[in-house]
Amino acid sequence: MGALSVIWAPVAALSHVAEERRVLSGFAVTALYAALSLVASAIALFGGLTEAQLGAGGAPVPPEIRDLLLPFSVIALVFAAVWPFVFWLLVSGLMHLVTRFFGGTGPFSATLAVVGVAGVPFVIAAALQLPATGLQIVLGPENTAATVLGLLVSLLGLAALVWYAVLVVVGTALARRIGYGESAGSCAISCAGCAGLILLVGVALAVLVALIAGAAGSAGGP
Repeated sequence: MGALSVIWAPVAALSHVAEERRVLSGFAVTALYAALSLVASAIALFGGLTEAQLGAGGAPVPPEIRDLLLPFSVIALVFAAVWPFVFWLLVSGLMHLVTRFFGGTGPFSATLAVVGVAGVPFVIAAALQLPATGLQIVLGPENTAATVLGLLVSLLGLAALVWYAVLVVVGTALARRIGYGESAGSCAISCAGCAGLILLVGVALAVLVALIAGAAGSAGGP
């Protein structure tokens, strides 16, 4: 309940987390988010939703695309399980580093704790995504209601990201003993760094998929 109190009393909860350096609470929130993301990805992949979305207008998926589904599924599942922890450490490290230029003095363990607990909105969004994904599978990707539901899930994810950013700003200000303005500036700089890393990861994954596709095409050739 300590981490969940960030929902209705964010300042008090994050102040308590920073003061006691509750890194384990941050780890627990991140682990729960990773588990829910993994389950949601597995439901979408093995429930046929991803394959159905790849088919244009209900048409069958081309064989060359179907051959990529297995390696893509493995990559997607590994990413869903690992990325929350990478993101937690990345944001914590960037916020701790950047706030140093604004006079931040708190320990890294406090920053790590508040950034981890600030991930509660992601946990809520991931928990709501589970039944939404299941309902999309039941309705089918061509159903209008399923399309609207997918849009709502995307908006929910965006809202969770904004909520998370606000909590990170508040929590880091408390952990590093700086003002909210300095913390917000640090968050903006850190977000730019995270965006750059995400872009690099996306390019790397695209290259990896292209290499796998080329290998599959060579193996299936005469």
